[in-house]
Amino acid sequence: MIELSSEPYVLKPRNTPLTEADFRLHLNISWCRGVLFNVVALKNSIAVVEYDALLWSDDSIMFVEYKDSISAYKDLSSRKVQQMNSFAKNIARGLGYKKFTFIVVVKGLEEGTTKGGVEVLPLVELGSYQPVFVSSITEMEYLNKMIAKYTRQGKEDVIAELEKLKKILEMEQA
Repeated sequence: MIELSSEPYVLKPRNTPLTEADFRLHLNISWCRGVLFNVVALKNSIAVVEYDALLWSDDSIMFVEYKDSISAYKDLSSRKVQQMNSFAKNIARGLGYKKFTFIVVVKGLEEGTTKGGVEVLPLVELGSYQPVFVSSITEMEYLNKMIAKYTRQGKEDVIAELEKLKKILEMEQA
């Protein structure tokens, strides 16, 4: 049994529900180097979140939550989705991945949407889905927000300095 450590989290596999067969058939794994299914993240030996799949490449990781019916999706609260996204970001950063994404996949959903700021896909679109990754590094996210803010305000000198800082940080991460 494989176990991954990402302080303060430990990722362990859990039993595979039979209802996830369709999900596995539709999953696009052409872009990634590895996949783990049915992973529970433990913090201080207490289960805090479960993901139905983790897919990774050299510098990015995708976390997937699968719901096998519309009713199961409707029972999933926006708050829970936001928490799962936050945990995914923290785990990605702890494992050393610069970029991450978290998506929810729903069997029977007719068109994509968002919930809790997270992309929600119909199962039938999963096979052609190309992940859109965001930075797992909080400082880079904040820096991008500052650049956007000063761009709206037209402060070119501040933007230029922030862009220099961003390049320095990106070089250090490479």
